[in-house]
Amino acid sequence: MVELNNIKLGFNGSLLFDGLSLKVPEGGSLIIKGDSGTGKTTILRLMLGLVRPQEGKVIIDGDVLDRNNIWTKRSVMAYVSQDLSLGQSKVFEFIEEVFTYRQNRHLYLDRKEATDLTALFGLSSSILEASLDDISGGELQRVAIITSLLLKRKIYLLDEITSALDDNLKEAVANHFFNLNATLVIVSHDSVWQGQDIPNIEL
Repeated sequence: MVELNNIKLGFNGSLLFDGLSLKVPEGGSLIIKGDSGTGKTTILRLMLGLVRPQEGKVIIDGDVLDRNNIWTKRSVMAYVSQDLSLGQSKVFEFIEEVFTYRQNRHLYLDRKEATDLTALFGLSSSILEASLDDISGGELQRVAIITSLLLKRKIYLLDEITSALDDNLKEAVANHFFNLNATLVIVSHDSVWQGQDIPNIEL
């Protein structure tokens, strides 16, 4: 479960949110839409604890997010963004590195599952040995998606993750996430995320 309760937040003297509240139940989904600059990505950053509200509470799985539990709460979340900078290593080396992070060290990295996901999202298995410098923006986006799925998080924060994909790939990605037993908070204007009887908010 993810909840924002009466959030007030502003930057440089300009108020972005005043009394913002939303709740996504465990296993539920929410789509956030709005023009550029309305705070869509900021909502995801609030949920991760990367931005702290001036007033109000961020609640993850029933606990108010604070400095004492922030790393524990982040360990159940995956944030996937359209703005990617994954480094210069080979693709699978990057994935392996993610699994060395403190909150991921207990997890098992299944290379076969990684290979299966590349096929599902229209990539050759050879991409795992490709340099991150040599692949396209759409391929990078799918590498980030695959990495997040291998982590098997309870909560996924998805920020325009299908923006660089064609229609068939958008559908494959959306369907896969909808079939997970996970909580989804989705920032997107892509129509592929609609039509699933999922609540929407417009900022």
